[in-house]
Amino acid sequence: MTAYRRVSAVAVAALLISGVTAPAALAATPDRAPAASVVAPSPNTALVGAGLTLDLDALLDLEAHGLVAVGIGGAVAVDGEVSLKVGRGSVLTHKNKQIVGGKVLLQGGVELRKGAKKVRVTNLAVDIRTGAITAKVGAKANVRLGAVVKADEVHAELHEGTSKATLSLATDGIALNAAAFADLGTQLGTCIEIDTDTVIDAALDVDLDLAVGAVVDVDLVAALGLDVALDLDLDLGLDLDAILDLDADVDLGLNLGIL
Repeated sequence: MTAYRRVSAVAVAALLISGVTAPAALAATPDRAPAASVVAPSPNTALVGAGLTLDLDALLDLEAHGLVAVGIGGAVAVDGEVSLKVGRGSVLTHKNKQIVGGKVLLQGGVELRKGAKKVRVTNLAVDIRTGAITAKVGAKANVRLGAVVKADEVHAELHEGTSKATLSLATDGIALNAAAFADLGTQLGTCIEIDTDTVIDAALDVDLDLAVGAVVDVDLVAALGLDVALDLDLDLGLDLDAILDLDADVDLGLNLGIL
């Protein structure tokens, strides 16, 4: 995985106290960090954003198979490249500083056409903990299309001036389920052969808010591994100004809870 710039502990410490006036009781103890505001973390953090983008032409060799891909339900397909935005109900579930669940639900789908035959691939969903990608293919529900490689490793971009972050969930690509694509080919009257170890490049990006109102969700920050990546000591408190001032690209190891 590509190495990205990390924010030093000194820089973060400076951010934590930047613009914060210490209470009188702390004036005599300048080495003590200001206490963080307390908020009961929500178990579910809403996800929005760009969603999934992949090149179906490179994957299926559309022209060679006589296939046409059409975006449906808000999805966009241009020259074989398909984009599906994050849909309603997408959440990241965290508890006790661990990610214990969550799904990315994708809007719309793709209709594959070969002559008079058509197969719709809809209801795409990505399980954040396991990386499993499922969809409704034709009349079959919950078909496993593949899985995100190294689902516990993501890349985060923090946007300066906001408490928002973009998580890239498929930085190592997506491993495909060859059997599912072979069945898809059968439904379309063609032969789609994919090696069992095939991994394709794809973008799977979601946006989330690291704060609840004006207070940082410390449980979420820890569950994402941001405290480790940015050398944040959550026990010292974390002011919203610290998040607003951060402009960083970091690689994260998610803290996945065991169900």
